[in-house]
Amino acid sequence: MPSIEQISRAPDFVSLKDTMDKAHRYCWPLFQWIISSNRCHIVQIPVHKQIKSMCTPHQYLLLSDAPEKEENFKKLKEEHGSTFAFHGSPTENWHAIMRKGLICASGTKLQVNGAAYGKGIYLSPSASTSFGYCSMTVGGSFMKPTRSNNRFLNQSNFGCIAICEVITKDIQKNGDIWVQPHEEYVCTRFFFVYQHSLSSDASQNHTEKQAHFLEELRKAASYF
Repeated sequence: MPSIEQISRAPDFVSLKDTMDKAHRYCWPLFQWIISSNRCHIVQIPVHKQIKSMCTPHQYLLLSDAPEKEENFKKLKEEHGSTFAFHGSPTENWHAIMRKGLICASGTKLQVNGAAYGKGIYLSPSASTSFGYCSMTVGGSFMKPTRSNNRFLNQSNFGCIAICEVITKDIQKNGDIWVQPHEEYVCTRFFFVYQHSLSSDASQNHTEKQAHFLEELRKAASYF
């Protein structure tokens, strides 16, 4: 498969197909499948609509779930209500999250961290808590090396975190550790990338203790 640099330099699809056909006859069909099977909707949030409290210019609207799940989520939201919570994960996990949405990996081979508080999707109202799951800390070099052999994923100068909308019913709260046992009760909404360092102001955000921050999220969500 051609490198990302080669793919991005192609001026049009004809040139891109030619580049891939030269690399291998299956590259173009594979590339088409990757694009067509990706249901993730991710767009950069315009500066005037960004969530200022998150202290990064790299902000994206992230809808990673199937339309059927989103439709069911709306019905659940009307019945039970919803709130927002952070989800942190190492960089190498985000490709799968973007393609499939958040899933309950507890007790499966996909589980990365422990499940001390039971099976489900782990979230937190505290940005600081979720940043910890990304191996991010306030300061300069903030990301521990991953277990991946991929050069891109082993960079130590960036990290990612998401804000999800969560149905309030059945959330198991253990301080700032929340577990939602139902996959269909969690949908990604916003995605943030941090370069070089993590702002201490961003790490202090809390969806339960800061009404102004929760209101900022609801306002941002209403734009889309």
